[in-house]
Amino acid sequence: MECGSFVKEPSPLALTTEERILLYLSDFRGMEERFELPEALTQRAIAFAAGTQRKHLSRYLDDLTKEGMLEQRKAHIEGQRQRMLAYYLAPRGWARAMEIKQQLSVVHVPIRVGSEIKQMTLDEIDGATSVRLTFSDIVREALRVEMLDLADLEKIDDRRRAEMDERLKKLEAYTRALMTAWKDGRVTATERLLLDQLREHLGISHEEHERMEAEAIARSEDAVEDRFELYKVVASEAWEHGQVTARERELMEALRKALQIPKTEATRLEDAVKAGAED
Repeated sequence: MECGSFVKEPSPLALTTEERILLYLSDFRGMEERFELPEALTQRAIAFAAGTQRKHLSRYLDDLTKEGMLEQRKAHIEGQRQRMLAYYLAPRGWARAMEIKQQLSVVHVPIRVGSEIKQMTLDEIDGATSVRLTFSDIVREALRVEMLDLADLEKIDDRRRAEMDERLKKLEAYTRALMTAWKDGRVTATERLLLDQLREHLGISHEEHERMEAEAIARSEDAVEDRFELYKVVASEAWEHGQVTARERELMEALRKALQIPKTEATRLEDAVKAGAED
């Protein structure tokens, strides 16, 4: 396997990116039997837990899947409208993950406890904190700092929430940008370029983009239908007596522009209204 980032040597917790992924996924059992999978098995969560950049993650996941370590499927995800790619351990991956856990279970690592530096196993570190820590949590923390600190580990849940909140803010910002771009039912070449740049800047994956854009398009289509229906209602009233006065035409033109309805579409709607009136 290709090695990923390492913890600063000589840390006994130095693992490859692939090993960190397997270690993290080993906390999830029975996923192959479930119809709906937790969001923790999506690329976004795996990248966060394994301490790797999202843009590099797909390569590692693809390699692990080809090697028979992971199972990949598009599944219903808890709290999400659309199906997304999810990953969980295959039998071969479980075997390797258990080997990694066994290796780590006997390792003593230096950790700052108050003013002292102690040597503790990962289980002992977990037992010494008031929060529930997994081996993956501790290894990920070791990537972030030169030496583990028990007081910092106590705050791991707060940091995780803060990082996830920041992630949600980025997703919300991108959603607003998509909705703005699709407000008239289409995206121009310039808007597409700006969206691509923003997506890259915010670290939004192609999969997330596709899911979010599909929702934006659906909302846009609903909005377009609402606009067309409103214009049709007004046109019906204007054509009720068989002709439209100059003042009514002026008001309808102002409405058409306000609703961003093309002239050809407005003409089509009015023709439908007149045909209905003649029937």
